[in-house]
Amino acid sequence: MRLYETVFILKPDLSEEENQSWIQRIIQVIEQNKGELIRLDEWGNTALAYKIRKFNKGYYVYAVFMASDTCVSELDRHFKMLDPFLRHIIVKLDERELEKHKQAQLAKEAAVREVPPLQEVSEVPETPVTNESPESEPQPAEEVLS
Repeated sequence: MRLYETVFILKPDLSEEENQSWIQRIIQVIEQNKGELIRLDEWGNTALAYKIRKFNKGYYVYAVFMASDTCVSELDRHFKMLDPFLRHIIVKLDERELEKHKQAQLAKEAAVREVPPLQEVSEVPETPVTNESPESEPQPAEEVLS
């Protein structure tokens, strides 16, 4: 098995549930072909560099996985065959990058588990305004003679 990464773009007009179901379908293809998902990042709706099938935006998903050649060809077939996928690319990575991606996925999962609660904004105590300085005393108005 080798290390691969893929980026695929889903149609932007799909609902969140539909996006998740298509992503799960790709994960199932990897797992059914004895592959192992290492990292999955959803980048969300982002503007495209040029129109693809009359869409200006697309829902980007990035995945790193270990798989055999047959798994990659099956994944490629699914991307080409299914309509919601606008574009995709699958790239073979160097095995030395495996640990980097595992650490990134662990950090992402830890950040999700340790979401800090929202901090309440504390009110700033009001300071009383004093007019004890001589500069703040009202000056008598000058009379204008015409």
